Amino acid sequence: MISLEEVISARPDFHTGETEIRRAFQPDESLLPQSEARNLEQCKATCYGIGEDVLRFLADNIDERSKTLETGAGCSTLVFALRKAQHTAITPSETEIRSILKYAGDNGITMDKVRFIPEPSERYLPRCDETGFDLVLLDGKHAFPWPVVDWFFTADRLKRGGWMLIDDVQMRSVAVLADFMHADPGWEPVHDFSGKTLAFRKVRDNVLDVAWHMQPWTAANMQDAPPGILRRIRRRLGKLLRRGAT
Repeated sequence: MISLEEVISARPDFHTGETEIRRAFQPDESLLPQSEARNLEQCKATCYGIGEDVLRFLADNIDERSKTLETGAGCSTLVFALRKAQHTAITPSETEIRSILKYAGDNGITMDKVRFIPEPSERYLPRCDETGFDLVLLDGKHAFPWPVVDWFFTADRLKRGGWMLIDDVQMRSVAVLADFMHADPGWEPVHDFSGKTLAFRKVRDNVLDVAWHMQPWTAANMQDAPPGILRRIRRRLGKLLRRGAT
């Protein structure tokens, strides 16, 4: 069986074409350099894999007792398989899934504890009945608001003390999520992998059962609001509190 270091070194190409949309990709719709956009149109295989340091972090923090989930799939999926975690990988690209399974089969990697969900995360996650995850890796669709949507539907499926990793935080659509998690008391920032991937530890059982004024990130933004709006909010909160006391 191929080793973890061999997988990291090989960086196999599992990704072909633009998998974030379901229709045919047109290069002139993209803001990428035209050479890169044409490569997407031609479905040239490439590796969008996360960093080597992140793959080693995953390997160091999971084992056969771990229950894990990722949005997206690739080299990380092989690491979960090598560590024999009970793993769910969500990707709408069946071509990607076939490529990963073929590589695993050719290299002696057992995939019997990996379950692929071949559909978009925004369709699957709302009906997912799995809970108690030890680690969640968000590396799926990066268009806004998908990183936030994926986070919303996985945050409270993660155990207290579990890991939430978010990739490509240099992108604005992910950076807004990272900004929120840094400020939120439900999360402890633990690792920054070269400014591209962040690892957080969940420190509360439930991070979604909150009101806006219980979130430092949200409430801090209100400091810049016009005074009249703040007065109306305070009056409204006062009424709600008095009503709750009666």
